[in-house]
Amino acid sequence: MWEKFVMEGVLQEDLDPMIKRSWLRSKQFNVNPFQTIGNEKLSGRELQTLLAEKKELIQISLPLMNTLYSLVKGSGFLVTLCNENGYLLTVIGDPEPLENAERIQFVTGANWSEEAMGTNAIGTAILEMKPIQIFSYQHYTRATQSWTCSASPIFDSNNNIIGVLNISGPFDKVHPHTLGMIVSTVKAIEFELQLIEKTNRNEMMMSYLEETTNTLSDGIIIINESGTVIKTNKIMRQILNLSEKEIEGKWISNVIENKEMASFFQTNQEVMDREVKLQICKTQNQISVLFNAKPIHRQGMNIGSLITVKEIKKVRQLVNHFSGNQAKVTFEDIIGKNERFLQCLLEAKLAAKNESTVLLMGESGTGKDLMAQGIHNESSRRKSPFIAINCGGIPRDLLGSELFGYAEGAFTGARKGGHAGKFELADGGTLFLDEIGEMSLEMQVLLLRVLQTREVVRIGGSRVVPVNVRIIAATNKDLWKEVQKGSFRDDLFFRLNVMPIQMPSLRDRKDDIPLLVQHFSSQLAFRMQRKSPAINDHVLHLLKAYDWPGNVRELHNIIERAMVKASDDKLTTELFPEEISAYGTLKDENPSRLPKKDERKRQALLESIEKYNRNFSKAAADLGISRSTLYRQMKKYNIE
Repeated sequence: MWEKFVMEGVLQEDLDPMIKRSWLRSKQFNVNPFQTIGNEKLSGRELQTLLAEKKELIQISLPLMNTLYSLVKGSGFLVTLCNENGYLLTVIGDPEPLENAERIQFVTGANWSEEAMGTNAIGTAILEMKPIQIFSYQHYTRATQSWTCSASPIFDSNNNIIGVLNISGPFDKVHPHTLGMIVSTVKAIEFELQLIEKTNRNEMMMSYLEETTNTLSDGIIIINESGTVIKTNKIMRQILNLSEKEIEGKWISNVIENKEMASFFQTNQEVMDREVKLQICKTQNQISVLFNAKPIHRQGMNIGSLITVKEIKKVRQLVNHFSGNQAKVTFEDIIGKNERFLQCLLEAKLAAKNESTVLLMGESGTGKDLMAQGIHNESSRRKSPFIAINCGGIPRDLLGSELFGYAEGAFTGARKGGHAGKFELADGGTLFLDEIGEMSLEMQVLLLRVLQTREVVRIGGSRVVPVNVRIIAATNKDLWKEVQKGSFRDDLFFRLNVMPIQMPSLRDRKDDIPLLVQHFSSQLAFRMQRKSPAINDHVLHLLKAYDWPGNVRELHNIIERAMVKASDDKLTTELFPEEISAYGTLKDENPSRLPKKDERKRQALLESIEKYNRNFSKAAADLGISRSTLYRQMKKYNIE
């Protein structure tokens, strides 16, 4: 019958449609129907590569293939596993059938796709994507006409073929149930694959969750309904300084203790951002944390709780970061070459190398706040908070709560949970107390106690909070005179006056004015997105002549005002206030005729006009004014 089909070109009407399609494909593939042996086989290296790729499929399939083989053992059948391209991966069978299979190259590494061998159960099942049984005469090549084969494709979870399971045996011993056995075994293989895939997916998801929780800044504890710790993250173990074995599987009350936490477990009420102290049972150490707890429910039943904690120190660091409680100025940003100023800067750098309290003294506007920031940024506390508070700018009644904080219910309107003061917020860093001389005697007593004990008690509270803060104080007063007058405590003065630094006024360092003017004008030009202005010698002369009661701050403000008013890239005399332009060192030619400042202006005009032989354009440029302004000034002062 097979030869008849071959000779007649598979035109028999009684041929199975699926077999007929396969024969037509085989003919298109130019497969030789009279071949008696397989014609394609992988090399040893190619086979090893393929077996490595299909390792998981082989490991899952082998036990089930052995079970299937045990049902047909001794009957001349072979059980084979192929990949999705028809290459044999494993062949199991009795010795005699294996020898027969070897003679036709039905062995591991051989290609039994339709393209290579024509119609056969393995290759046809792949292309038809369904189980199939091929009887002897239905095979396209003579090599397998004595066999009947039953095969079923193996699908993955995405419905892609990843292999084929096949049974081949004598055509006269085949049974219709053979294909059913193959299909059942394939279903078992697919189930195992899906189970492993699901397990791998769950393990991967657990790895993702593990890594995700480990990247969080919060410590996490998951407990079951009986209070046993199920899981913790790396941050939690670091906070508690305990290993995974010392926490997980233990009752939470045997790991950490806290009354409020115990109350939560009894009531199963959600807790949000509660500041508590946890005691670690093993070490008896206490840590201050921000505590959150939330019950976990499933189908209306409580099955456990999720606890998250954040160290108060980390919370405050985050608050300080976003609230700007950081020192931005370094010593490199502080400008000056004056000898007195450089000595002051040297003392500040020495102070930065130790933890001693610093007292910055000097007039308002001399840059005490900048020097304080420089000391902090040069010290070992540079990565910790820098918090500044103006003791003279806060009402006396509020200064205490600002410095020391307050407990919940300390006064009407007090925030729930209380409020941390500047000492707590600055823990580990520097607290800059500006205008310390304005602090009341009552507040001085409280401040002295904190400096002595390194502990803070919030107003209205009783809990003692240890603080590690370096103090830099600043004043524009003579504190010793204030001590003698009785308005400043002598014990606090001596506590603060460990590293005194006297900041020079600007009138004592006038040689720094050109440098400061250039620095400020460049900074302001960058901020205003303008070109740095030109400043002539006459303007610098006037600025150096001025007394600067407001010191460096006043200089900065006046330069900024001049740049805002300037219509071009030059800072001229007329852009500055009269109190500055009146401070010339010009000769007073006739003080009886004009007021002193006007006479100085008139003398300046005369000297410039004379200097440039009445070239009014050059004279105006020398004075830093326009020619039209020069003409107006000449008319005003009767200069011809």
